[in-house]
Amino acid sequence: MTTALIYDPIFLEHLTPPKHPERPQRLEMAIKVLEALDWLQRDGLVQIPPREATEDELAAVHDRAYIRQIKEVTEEVAREAQQGGRKTRFFATDTYISAQSYAAAIKAAGAPLTAIDAIMSGEVDNAYCLVRPPGHHALPDEAMGFCLFNNVAVAAQYALDRHGLERVMIIDYDVHHGNGTQDIFYTDPRVLYFSVHQAPFYPGTGHSDERGEGAGLGTTINVPLPATVGYEVYEPVFRQVMAHAADRFDPQLILVSAGFDAHWNDPLGQMNLSTAGFAQLTKIIIDLAQTLCNGRLVMVQEGGYNLDVMGSAVATCINLLLGDDAAVDSLGAGPDAEKEFHLNAEVLVAELRRIHKLTGYRLRNAPKPDIERLRREMKGPQA
Repeated sequence: MTTALIYDPIFLEHLTPPKHPERPQRLEMAIKVLEALDWLQRDGLVQIPPREATEDELAAVHDRAYIRQIKEVTEEVAREAQQGGRKTRFFATDTYISAQSYAAAIKAAGAPLTAIDAIMSGEVDNAYCLVRPPGHHALPDEAMGFCLFNNVAVAAQYALDRHGLERVMIIDYDVHHGNGTQDIFYTDPRVLYFSVHQAPFYPGTGHSDERGEGAGLGTTINVPLPATVGYEVYEPVFRQVMAHAADRFDPQLILVSAGFDAHWNDPLGQMNLSTAGFAQLTKIIIDLAQTLCNGRLVMVQEGGYNLDVMGSAVATCINLLLGDDAAVDSLGAGPDAEKEFHLNAEVLVAELRRIHKLTGYRLRNAPKPDIERLRREMKGPQA
């Protein structure tokens, strides 16, 4: 298995105010962990610098006036900083711009495009894009939730337009609903958007009855979960809802909005996943990609605001992409790991399958059983 790591130091130059959760140290920690493990020189891992997304590529999902606005504000902040002024400027809600924000943002959007090109050419099997600013909250003409350009949406549209793909799936397991991604593809039947997220929570969207509109009706699947839920609920949702919906849709490429803020130790989210839990969910996605689309899988960094979690989770995902099942987990299970949850996973899954017309659906692309192995097991050990 060959995996591309798409990263550029420019991502560290997108600055935010002191104590802001979305800070350069998030990616610095991930790189430090990879260096400590000596994985940057690991067999099978190919480091590829991201190219810049062009204005036309950004404009496939964003308004041109909005793109120019981000560039102009970045230039204004750069001039202020050169004259001894402030280094960051409030831009929208909780989103800030600094002197290198535009340069970082167009490479953050360009990273998954670089990954897609490498995968489609056969250079690599899959990819991890370690980027910031994140993207899944960015709307066509509005920044929000720390996001400037919607990196995953730009990538999905690029796969459709540049590579001629007909079906792309986006899986979003960030603790926050990716309202921007949903909005961009809400009427597009070529993109299946699946999001599992904490609710009620920011940004207040992602209800289970938000299923798309027009030609896109049925290609948006939202799984809002109450706070404190952990792997015991995520796992059946992934296996019995997400995997079945993916099998029915039959994607040619899978993109993942990889946010690690559903970890039990994240300062923003209140969910109860561990790094090992993220590993199991990611393994489900990797196996799904192998079955459905020849392993074509691009993971793109979204949230995750505990530095230790960022380091271990990124390393774990790269390890999984390379074909190793081991998780890098220094924190272990959360203090509520043994807590008895009041959410009935079976009832939830049944309702989600009803809403999304999956009741009675059987996996069309399920791996075929090993008949010879089953026969040997039935016969038992030879005398």
